[in-house]
This record gives sequence, structure tokens and C-alpha cells, in this order.
Amino acid sequence: MHELLAQQYDLLMFDLPGHGGTPATEFVGWNQTAEYLWQGIHAAADVIDDRDLHSVGHSLGGMLAMLVASRHPDTFRSMVLLDPIMFPQPLLFFMHVVKKFGLTAAFHPYVKPTLRRRNGWSDRQEAFRYFHNRKIFKDWTDQSLSSYVQHALKEEGSEMVLCCDPALEAEWFSSLPEKLWPSVRELAGPVSIFMGQDTYPFSLRAARQAERVNPAIEFAVVPGGHCFMQEHPSDAAGYVFNALEKQKANSNVGF
Repeated sequence: MHELLAQQYDLLMFDLPGHGGTPATEFVGWNQTAEYLWQGIHAAADVIDDRDLHSVGHSLGGMLAMLVASRHPDTFRSMVLLDPIMFPQPLLFFMHVVKKFGLTAAFHPYVKPTLRRRNGWSDRQEAFRYFHNRKIFKDWTDQSLSSYVQHALKEEGSEMVLCCDPALEAEWFSSLPEKLWPSVRELAGPVSIFMGQDTYPFSLRAARQAERVNPAIEFAVVPGGHCFMQEHPSDAAGYVFNALEKQKANSNVGF
């Protein structure tokens, strides 16, 4: 998908702390990580120059971009969010209560399985065979999975391990964004949200709710799961291109 997007746009890409080549010295939560993202964008001002910046974010990345846009509204000209991890208001309230009493691991379906996740392979070929057709990876194209194995693993001792340590990922699952729905309401737009039809049901409900509470948000369901970009990369690039072109056509100022 990135290769296709790069044919028409310059891509400015950031690692989250603990992902890719960027270490995580401590877990600081959604909102502070969003502030780090804004600082990274601000530090790249010379690269961006006077060009417009459009945010394209998947999953956690989409939510962090949304938090940036609500706090720093001049950062992005427009946003395209690909299956952002959103929480409906009732679920968010419930999870805050559960977290307050230290019961997140007991109620959250992904915390304990993440902590038990395998994290060591003899080489990338073994890792590819392990992930191939497995759980969330089962519908990925071979090229997408090869990219994942190339860029989401690192050498540690005699093994290849995940760049994002399972313990850190479990921390993300155990945490929640602050002021999520005020942030959704504050988005000036335009914002396009694409959700996989087989994604997490709670995220689908939240995306529909977001469209209802903010007229700047447009929402669409597309074939695939939470990682539909890795399942249908050409289609996903098309969604982004079309959304940006539509946003441009509806804008009073040229992109």
C-alpha cells in the first residue's frame, strides 16, 4: 500500500515508541504518545516545508493522529483513518471503571493472550512460516507478510524477536485514551474513516457513533478485517487516494 501511495504523495512515516527501530524506555499512554507524534511532526517542519500534511493512520496510529488533530488542529489538512481502534462511550466508561479497580487483565480479551505470545524464531523464514495463515495474518498477501517479517522483527542474540515486545503491547491493550469523545467532537475535518467489515465489532460501533456526533466525519465499511490494508493493499491505497481527492474537491482551498 505504501509503495502505491508513494507514487503520488511524499510519505513521512514515524515509528511509535517500542515499534520499528524506536525504543520505548517506558510506557506513557495514548495521549502522551500522541504528543510525541506531534513533536516529531513539528521537528520535521523543514522536510514538510510549506506543503499540506494529510494524516493516514491505521489502528492505534489512526487514534493517535486523531488525538493530535484535536489538540493541534492546524497540524493536518485532512485525515484518512484506516480501522482506528475506537471505543463506544458505554464500553469506554466500563473499561475505565475496570481499570480503576485493577481488573483490566481479567476482563480484556487480549491482555493475557498477548503476554503468552511467542516471541522468538531462528530466522525470518521460520517466522514467516509461523505467521502464515495464522489468526489475524491468515488473509494477508504473501508480500504484506514478507514486509511484516522484514520490518517488525529484529535480531536479538541468536534469535529474531518482535520489535514490539508483547509486554509493551499488553500495556497498550490495558490502557485507554483520555478525552476520546471530546476529541472526536472537536475534529474540524475533513475526516474519512474506513472500517473492515470483519473488524472488531466495538470499533465498528464507535466509528458509526463518530459519524453521528461530528458532521466532518465520513464513514465507510470495506471488505476485510482489522488489517484490510495487508489483505487488499491495492484496494486500500485506492480508498486513500479517492478520499483525498474527494476532500480536495470539497475544500475551498487547494491541497
